[in-house]
Amino acid sequence: MMLLIVLVAIFWYMKGRPLSQWPTIISLNATVAILTTGCSATLMFGVSEFVGQLKWLHFKNSPHELRHFERFDEASRGPLGSLKFLFKVKWNLATLGALLTVTRLAFAPLAQQVVSFEQRLVMTPDDYVTFGYSHSYYKEIQLGLFNHDVGSTPQDPEMQAAIVQGLYNISTTATFDCPGACAWTGTWVTLGFASECSNVTQQTLSTEICRNETAAGYHKTCTMVTPSGVGITVRRQFTDWLTNYYMNATASLHEYGFNAALERLPEIFRFAVYRSTGDHNFEPTNVNITQCSISLAAYRYTNARANGSTFSFDQTEEISLHGGAWSSIDSTFRFAGSEAEDMPGLEMGHFDLLALGNFLTSRTIVNEWVDGNFPNDGFGLSAALSGDVDLDGRFERMAASMTDYIRMGPNHQTATGERLDSETYVAIRWVFLIGPFVIEGGGMVFVVASIIVNRRSTQVPLWKSSALAVLACQHDKASGVMYSEERDMKEATEAAGKTFARLT
Repeated sequence: MMLLIVLVAIFWYMKGRPLSQWPTIISLNATVAILTTGCSATLMFGVSEFVGQLKWLHFKNSPHELRHFERFDEASRGPLGSLKFLFKVKWNLATLGALLTVTRLAFAPLAQQVVSFEQRLVMTPDDYVTFGYSHSYYKEIQLGLFNHDVGSTPQDPEMQAAIVQGLYNISTTATFDCPGACAWTGTWVTLGFASECSNVTQQTLSTEICRNETAAGYHKTCTMVTPSGVGITVRRQFTDWLTNYYMNATASLHEYGFNAALERLPEIFRFAVYRSTGDHNFEPTNVNITQCSISLAAYRYTNARANGSTFSFDQTEEISLHGGAWSSIDSTFRFAGSEAEDMPGLEMGHFDLLALGNFLTSRTIVNEWVDGNFPNDGFGLSAALSGDVDLDGRFERMAASMTDYIRMGPNHQTATGERLDSETYVAIRWVFLIGPFVIEGGGMVFVVASIIVNRRSTQVPLWKSSALAVLACQHDKASGVMYSEERDMKEATEAAGKTFARLT
């Protein structure tokens, strides 16, 4: 019973703990196996001895078949003999001992089933687990001359790549550092971009003005203006060619200058996209005109997680930057933050915005595709947005790609998180301990009952399972009585040490 109590104490100590906290060199499983083997062996020793003693009481109380002697002897030796005993000898107190001998085979397996191991993710702070966020986009562009032309403002190739990836809907892996599985807890605000698109086909077509051109062959040129003020020019030649894609863009800073652009913030760019198909005479059908805008925005991210190459935020909230909190200071547009709203100050460089505007209004973006017998030479990125492409989705993707670049761009700050390590924990299933306790309890009941019964029969020597006691017994066939002149096992043992015998 003491070994079982020690086993329970070990289970109680290790319950819910990491396996790494096991304090000894011998493993937990090995320790449990050793203790359960000890419990089982101790139980078997006691039960075996008392079954052997009950054998003598069995024959003392009344005459029985002599082969019962063998049944008792087999029962005291192991499970197979005990199993035979249960079915071949009338039930008595020794039956409980035989039953315990059989069921003790389940003692060790049940006790070892108490311990199970679970893999849990453990949070470990790690300075190398990072992702970026930024409150500004300001590359400190250096201009060579005082009267430097706006069109010569140096470009940011990584921002250009982000724009192209978004317009072409190219998926890229998020930028973060994580050795496997990681988590970040908290909130972070980053400067970014937001898009908005709407179908303005009817409003724009109502402004259409067409004229016939003869300078370079007879054709028709039509101009129109979207509700946001972006002009569109398309052309067609009967039965020969027509414009089926046209995109134009305007930049507030280029169109209106610094002061007026400041008043229009957070909107910074406007776009107009014309798309159509031609009939057999190259007359436009299925005309679709969409206007979009790109604005400065802020995003509040709440908690993040990564696993392998995937990275995501639990919650992303877009924060509108409308409200007149913008100012122009030291070559940057600045948005005043608010501690009460947990909103940091944000800034965008003048020349960085100029460079971005130069690219978005360049022939790369502002372009046309003419279908038919026409030599296209300035189609730029028209293939990305022509046809039935979801323009709203593509501009959203472009704004998100640009935001991701700023988040890990030249002005980024680092958010550190925690590494998720898989660690083995010990779980205890107490229900499996019921069996060992029942077996151990049954053993104690059997021992106590055997002691009481043996004390009541004072005329039976304490021979237990001794083979010498059998040799000392004699059997009178006439009376059917079995008796022995040796009453003390100590004397029988001493006499056996002085006696020599040989089987003939």
